[in-house]
Amino acid sequence: MLFLRPILVTLSGTHGSGKSTNAGRVYYLLNTSKRRFSYLRHQDLLDPFGFICRRTARILHIDVNDLEGMKPVRLLWSFYLLFIYYPLLAGGIGIRRRLGYNVVTDRYLYDLIVGFWDTHRRVPVERLLIWILPRPDVSFVFDADEKRILTDRPEHSAEFIRQEKQLYDMLAGHFSLTRISTTQSPQAVWSRIIGEIEACTRRLNSGPVPSGSGS
Repeated sequence: MLFLRPILVTLSGTHGSGKSTNAGRVYYLLNTSKRRFSYLRHQDLLDPFGFICRRTARILHIDVNDLEGMKPVRLLWSFYLLFIYYPLLAGGIGIRRRLGYNVVTDRYLYDLIVGFWDTHRRVPVERLLIWILPRPDVSFVFDADEKRILTDRPEHSAEFIRQEKQLYDMLAGHFSLTRISTTQSPQAVWSRIIGEIEACTRRLNSGPVPSGSGS
């Protein structure tokens, strides 16, 4: 039996660039390719602490960004990321892989890093998380035309979108992530993503078959 190493695929990008829409479609297409893929929504692991921060800021009548910039809150963020976020994320990915599932995650640590860059604040364990979290086998950064994003997300200003696009461009360059423009047709986007994933799979499984994996 051919041994296929399960892979980890991450999808990041600016607001309004079609991350969630394309994640759902890609997940569906991958599961029709005779390989099992499991979908993991990264944001669900961050929402509990974010909710606490928003509620606390409302009670104290201060801006949530000002609250999160305070040293005690940044330390609490670090404890949460290290002792709750990391075990759940790494454990969830590890269990799925042991069961033979490939993993697609909508957003990942990369988007969290962009959030830190955006507020010009860092948390003490940021570099540690980069080192200890499972390294994705293939990562995509979605981008779209500014006018299209503003049409889909009118609640954001042009300045906000422009700054976010610059941050994700820096992110893609820093971590060597694959850029995907969703201004193309959906079929072209999906074809590019599937092609990159298939190429990654062939590359990772082109080596010798591990002992004990069957024949």
